[in-house]
Amino acid sequence: MRILHVTYSLAADQGGPTMVTTRVAAAQAGLGHEVTILTRQSAGKETDLPAIAGSSRVKIERIATSSVVAKVSGRDSLPRLRELIARHDVVHVHNIWDPILIHSVNEARRQKKPVVLSPHGILTRWALSEKWFKKAVAMRLLYRRAIDKVTLVHALSSFEREEMAIFGFKGPVVVVPNGVFLEEIDPLPAPGSFFAAHSEFSNEPFVLFLSRLHPIKGLDILVDAFAQVLRRVPRARLVIVGPDFGMEAPIREQAARLGIADRVHLTGPIFGRGKYEAMVDCACFCLPSGHEAFSVAIAEAMACRAAVVISPECHLPEAQEAGAGLVVEREAAKLASALEQILGDENGRRAMGLRGRKLVEDHFTWEKVAESLVEAYSKV
Repeated sequence: MRILHVTYSLAADQGGPTMVTTRVAAAQAGLGHEVTILTRQSAGKETDLPAIAGSSRVKIERIATSSVVAKVSGRDSLPRLRELIARHDVVHVHNIWDPILIHSVNEARRQKKPVVLSPHGILTRWALSEKWFKKAVAMRLLYRRAIDKVTLVHALSSFEREEMAIFGFKGPVVVVPNGVFLEEIDPLPAPGSFFAAHSEFSNEPFVLFLSRLHPIKGLDILVDAFAQVLRRVPRARLVIVGPDFGMEAPIREQAARLGIADRVHLTGPIFGRGKYEAMVDCACFCLPSGHEAFSVAIAEAMACRAAVVISPECHLPEAQEAGAGLVVEREAAKLASALEQILGDENGRRAMGLRGRKLVEDHFTWEKVAESLVEAYSKV
């Protein structure tokens, strides 16, 4: 099958959609399909293709930087879109807030090619409530018509499928989660590698937060909870990893106000093996997010055999069902209790980590994702 993925950016700081696009494409190429990604040139560092065999077969086409008018209208993308869509069997669009994606949908339908949309959580009620007026106007004028023309929507969870129904999408929706490439993670970093690179942590047990530093991620709740944890586990540390999306200064101020600034560490973003080293050495991974369509970071942490503490809004109940971690409401006291439970039971958290790894191997690899998506393409 000839598959064209379209995304507005592959910049590394643009979050999950860019990473997912490259991983899905590489996994599909690894299955023997002809795969191309069309994207705009990025001003910053681009997300690397994963270090697996299929990556070498993925073609990346980039739209050169053009005039502001051409970019805003998306017309700078039309020549390449027409050519590439004609050469492919299916068009898979990622995200929606860029005119290049509207033109992708319209051109695919004009050429009578099926077009699949992965919203990556942006059509949920919470996402649409952010900057709601701007989004409502854009949706009414342009984007709603394009979305309604989509052949198939790819949802990451049953939650996102339900949100698509509330949004009013009438077409078919397939649920396929995100995943990880175990080839990128294995062999796991040697225990102690992260501590060796960060001697200031003194080999003391730490809770790891790894995500964007954004208000929705629940960092303020986590810091409040961690202040309570320190009363009973004074050797614990909280390590916060990720790019700043408006929360770094407030979190530093909160930690100072609570008198725990010396136990709370903000490292900025860490990529590649360094990220996995942190996951291997952490006592547990914690993401008390208020909204996730599917967090790849949680799956990566489980693949690294880390016990996880997550919120119901992460929409990954399988973690608790498999005994890989705890799903806890976004309240500081409840979160603190869960963290204390895991920090105080080394054998228990190791067992959780092993069960989490098995869960990922069985259900959350990019190879399984790619197979499911190709099967879905073939039915539209």
